[in-house]
Amino acid sequence: MSNQRIRIGVIGAGDVTRLYLPDLGGHEDLEVVAVGDRNPDRAEECADRYGILRHGDVASVLEARDVDLVLNLTSPASHLAITRAALEHGKHVFSEKPLGTDLDEARAVLAVAERAGLVIGCAPDAHLWNGFQDALRLLRDGAVGEAVFARCQAVLAGPESWHPRPQFLYAHGGGPLLDIGPYYLTAMIVALGPVSRVRAVGTAKSPTRTIGSGPLAGTEFPVEVPSLTTAILEFASGIAGTVLLTFDSASHRGGGLEILGTRGTLRTPDPNLHEGPSAVMAAGSTEWRDVPLGSSGAGRPGGLVNLARHLRGLEPLRVGSDLAFHVLETMLAIDQAASRGRSVEVHSRCHSPEPLPAGWDAGLLATAVPSER
Repeated sequence: MSNQRIRIGVIGAGDVTRLYLPDLGGHEDLEVVAVGDRNPDRAEECADRYGILRHGDVASVLEARDVDLVLNLTSPASHLAITRAALEHGKHVFSEKPLGTDLDEARAVLAVAERAGLVIGCAPDAHLWNGFQDALRLLRDGAVGEAVFARCQAVLAGPESWHPRPQFLYAHGGGPLLDIGPYYLTAMIVALGPVSRVRAVGTAKSPTRTIGSGPLAGTEFPVEVPSLTTAILEFASGIAGTVLLTFDSASHRGGGLEILGTRGTLRTPDPNLHEGPSAVMAAGSTEWRDVPLGSSGAGRPGGLVNLARHLRGLEPLRVGSDLAFHVLETMLAIDQAASRGRSVEVHSRCHSPEPLPAGWDAGLLATAVPSER
């Protein structure tokens, strides 16, 4: 397959397409050949916006003979069902985060892929971005000594102010834990290895939220999951960490992953963004020193490119299902720990991908179609 571009069929034509499709035109490793959605009109609109030749319903993509890989951009509660359907139609999958919302179902879907000899890749891919790659190299090279503690946070006002249909983000499979949690927990696990145990607290500030934009503006809807989750993580290596994820803030205050070491502190860019350098605070200092951005790395959708190149036999997979499964188990363990008021063990383990080789580039070329913000 190394001489052929990977042909991609997109399932799900919602808001998240703007993070993937604008920069894939003319890519040497992949091409988008079709888009499908349970609402065919939305698929047609997406196809027109991004110059995709074919559009239709979900089945039209699953049954297409010229689709090698399904890009699963459906809502989180549908991720595993669509991934399984794609595998059963003989197609590889790259799924938007999270891998799913049910651990047993996720385990069964991974078994389907293994039996069929197919590959699942999964977002997020923040660990492939330039600034985070710089941080990984510094950490591996001992720039801050031995890591002893890590922390990160995402303090947000909530997506209902800008998202036209935010209800699913406050339903089962949503909340800050499963919506933005994958960015921060993936970053921590890639940097520090797998998690072995968690403790947590989850709260909801309000039982309802109100949509602030779009055709449903002014509509009130229920909050079914915690809108704030904070957790203590025990890593298998013995390192401890904390994470705070909330939609309850009056203002946005994101933040990078901070890793405290025996000879200093390392700060990565915000894993939910794809810009900015890492920084180091040396032992005895009170000032951060920015690290010049290296040449290896990518923004969205670098993980999709990595999977396509892996399928072409060109490079190892760095966004694999073992990592996504471990992140999912960690998040669900945090949810259980918060609801049960006790610590919960995380049983799976995963491989933490090595830093990208010098000069690695995702080859993303901006198209004439702008990304809407």
